[in-house]
Amino acid sequence: MFNQNRIYRVFQLINYLKAKPAKSIRSIMQFLDTSERTVYRYLDMLKDLGFRIERDGGNRIWITDNGDSTVPFTDQEVDYLEKLIKTTGKHSKIAESVLQKIRHSGELQTGANLMFKAHLGRIVEQISIAIVEGRQLLIKNYSSANTQTISNRVVEPMCFTDDYESVSAFEVKTKKNKYFNIERMSEVEVLESKMQYEQLHEFYKPDIFGFQGKSVNKEIEIQMSMRAYLLLKEEYPMSIPYIKHIPDTDEYHFTAKVQSFKAPGRFVLGFLEDVNVLGSKDFIRYINRIVKKNL
Repeated sequence: MFNQNRIYRVFQLINYLKAKPAKSIRSIMQFLDTSERTVYRYLDMLKDLGFRIERDGGNRIWITDNGDSTVPFTDQEVDYLEKLIKTTGKHSKIAESVLQKIRHSGELQTGANLMFKAHLGRIVEQISIAIVEGRQLLIKNYSSANTQTISNRVVEPMCFTDDYESVSAFEVKTKKNKYFNIERMSEVEVLESKMQYEQLHEFYKPDIFGFQGKSVNKEIEIQMSMRAYLLLKEEYPMSIPYIKHIPDTDEYHFTAKVQSFKAPGRFVLGFLEDVNVLGSKDFIRYINRIVKKNL
């Protein structure tokens, strides 16, 4: 059986890899404060427990959380499987190994979900306090989907999105209004300092990829495989209404207007073999420029 510290670290890793965006090995090492070798050991352990460990084109890692996963088991399923496996004989090493994996899968998944929900609840509560009391907020270890870095951010929060997925806030360092995804926050702290830049606070509805701004006028059009489609809708759920299935080719067509080419560009570059960029001309030029730069 795992000791308590090891279980807690596995919980942390499950939650960290489920929260978007995908993580590099280096960022996982930093998050767990451990060695590269230990990170791979934990990833192998999660695979053994039935979690699907995925990698993108940049070798960044995430846990797929979809309906076709074989874990977690319900309490009734665990009880049934235990009874079924025990009929093979009390001294079967294979039976005992399977039983351990079933029990560990259930314990880890249940514990991880409960911890994650409680964790997010505490973050939302602290952000709400900062908004009501007009105080600045420290976001600790924020995982940026844009820069693929982890850093602390001092912000002045304004309001949540309707689904409490993100908070609209003014970032003190960059002097910009941005959206910060709640799941990408390690923790938050309400600071003693009062808000100082309220005259610069602006709220704009985010585009499909979470970027906010005055002009959502950049057009993108792509055609993609099922693999790319599944990841796009999972990572950016607001894209779903703009995706159409093409039965003849079993591909998917996506067209929309966005605030910035950065997020859709990053998505395309991660799936060059699965995505065909159809437009706009500006987006095609943007992709070609990034590809040439990385050659």
